[in-house]
Parts: sequence; structure tokens; C-alpha cells
Amino acid sequence: MNSLFRSLCSIRTLAAASLVLLISGCLTIEENYTFKKDGSGTMEYVVDMSDMKDMADMFSEKGDKKSGKQKNDDSPITGAEAKIASLKNVEGIRKVKLKNEQDGFVQRISFAFKDVDALNRALNVLMPDSTGAQQAFFRWEGNTLVRTNNLYAENMGKEMGGGKDTTGADTTGTAEVLKAMHYKYSFKFAKDVQDTKLADGVTKESPNARKLELATDWSVIMKDPKALDLRITLAQ
Repeated sequence: MNSLFRSLCSIRTLAAASLVLLISGCLTIEENYTFKKDGSGTMEYVVDMSDMKDMADMFSEKGDKKSGKQKNDDSPITGAEAKIASLKNVEGIRKVKLKNEQDGFVQRISFAFKDVDALNRALNVLMPDSTGAQQAFFRWEGNTLVRTNNLYAENMGKEMGGGKDTTGADTTGTAEVLKAMHYKYSFKFAKDVQDTKLADGVTKESPNARKLELATDWSVIMKDPKALDLRITLAQ
């Protein structure tokens, strides 16, 4: 279990205390890509837990009043600095940056990649799964970009999705929690998008001919672990 999973698991205690807040959307993961003609590009990875901020502040203030301690300003998402350090050592990766927003409840990791091989190496640093295996997230098949995922999102869903008691009853509003967790992709290409193949439950918007915005939630991912796989075909 990586540090992000452990951090999200600890936040689940807050989530269980306020299902109303969860329903409004407690977690969003974003992957934002730009691909150039030569195969290089940029990637931004975003973990957004901003909807948890007010609730975390409330719990922190209550704890401070009882203990007489000062409020802890540490970010709820740990391990980002370690990932940044590792990314800087990945072959074909440069311009690695970390940006914290809203007291660390939103973190943006960005970098430039030389090609999809470099991108895959970086994504294995950002999104390792429980198997520890290296995943070829992206590959080009002619003018078609193919995305094949590991178990990262599914593992995270299991961590945050609650559980069942000995009778099999849902103990933490699992369905509501999963629906409140969102996963988004955006892609910008140097050529027009000709065709896309997406899983059921993934929505698509095309702001222009060269840009795609895709979205789903963890209720879809947990039913179909391949829901985040995709194929995007560009014009010749």
C-alpha cells in the first residue's frame, strides 16, 4: 500500500462521519495530457480533495480546543515530495514540478516527457498498484493512442469505498462514496481526433477537434476495472 493510499484511508474516517459531504464529491483524480507531433508532450496529475477541507478544518479545530495544541498545517496528501524526487530521476522526464493549492488539499504534479516510453516510466512512479509490476500505460498503434491501466484506481477504490459487516450489509455507504469519487482525463493533440473507443459509463466532451475531456466515477471503475482503458485514433 503506497503512501497516498494510506493517507486516503485515514481521511476515510472523516468521510464516514459526513456522508453528505462525500455525496458532494470528496475526491477527484485528473490526468491531463498534451501530445506533440514528435510524440513528446506534457502531463499534469491532480489529486483534488478540496471538498474535504472544511470538514478537516472542523475536526482539527475541535481537536485543538480539547488538547490546547495549535492547528496542524500539514497537507492531508503525503508522499508527493518523494514522488517528485523519483520523477526527477526518470529517464526522458524533465521540468518536474509540484504545486500545492488550498492548504495542500489540491496537489498538482506536472512534467514533460520525451516519448510514451518515458511517460510510462513516470506513470509507474505516480500510480503504482498492489502488484508492484511495471505497466505500459500508453502505446501507439499507428495513429491510435492506446491506454491500458494497472490496478491503481481499483486499489484506491477498495481503500476509500468502505466495507461490509459480517452480515454483508454496507457499513459506510459504499455506493454513495464511490459515486462521489471522480476520475477525469483530458487530452490535447497536434492532430484532429478521428475516433474514440471508451468503456460504458465514461462520458466524453470535445471542446474542439483536437481536444478530449473524459470523466467517470469509481462506481463504474469498481464494476469494470478496465473502464479507464481507451483508444483514441487521430487523423492521418
